[in-house]
Amino acid sequence: MIGAQASSVAMRFPMRFLVRFVCLLMVFGGLAYVHGTTLVDLLLPAFRAEINWLDDTYRIDRLFVDTEGADKVVRIVVGLAHCVVLPDGAHCGDPRGMANASTLQANVTLPAALLMAIALAWPVQRSREYLWRILSVAPALTLLWALDVPFILWSALWTLHVDAFAPGMFSPLLIWGDFLQGGGRLALATLLGVAAVSVPRVLFRWWMRRQSSRNEPSDAQTAQSVSPEQRAHQNKRVA
Repeated sequence: MIGAQASSVAMRFPMRFLVRFVCLLMVFGGLAYVHGTTLVDLLLPAFRAEINWLDDTYRIDRLFVDTEGADKVVRIVVGLAHCVVLPDGAHCGDPRGMANASTLQANVTLPAALLMAIALAWPVQRSREYLWRILSVAPALTLLWALDVPFILWSALWTLHVDAFAPGMFSPLLIWGDFLQGGGRLALATLLGVAAVSVPRVLFRWWMRRQSSRNEPSDAQTAQSVSPEQRAHQNKRVA
């Protein structure tokens, strides 16, 4: 009987998660389609600051949402602020020269929708756990965006120099960019979505155990709570 109940619960769990996940993914995907440009516009200053921090070789002239055919893209237009240093030496181009790179706007919004759908679709054991999980989504999204779009744009610009002056050069940046472009951003979103579930759950259980241990009376308190009459009665029964 107990085994049958456990099996029934185990079968219901993935179904509940799958139904919630599909519904939330449709909702967040729809919001990303309608309000994606507004969201990206809000993120552009952070992207600009991160790229400047990662590599001051470039002078960012523009970073904006552009239209490319039927697609919305995040486009960066840069000039050289310093010489580009490669294994074969330094390359100092015309500072008036411009280069640009772009990535789809959907590369900002859809992985975020996937992350949030995973994090919020996973069933909770207690309602208070949901608050912890919602709070964990913000840092997960921040990490997702920080590791994706700025690095994609940076690697696209860096590829121009590598292809021209050092083809075949080993570059962790280009490897990371290829990984993201090859579906890695969805894997990253999935991993961070699972982390947004598991980390708050571990912290919540630790917090609950700590609260319960605080509420449990100590042996000394238990002994003090026994009246002299009760203690005498217990001693008489033992005798």
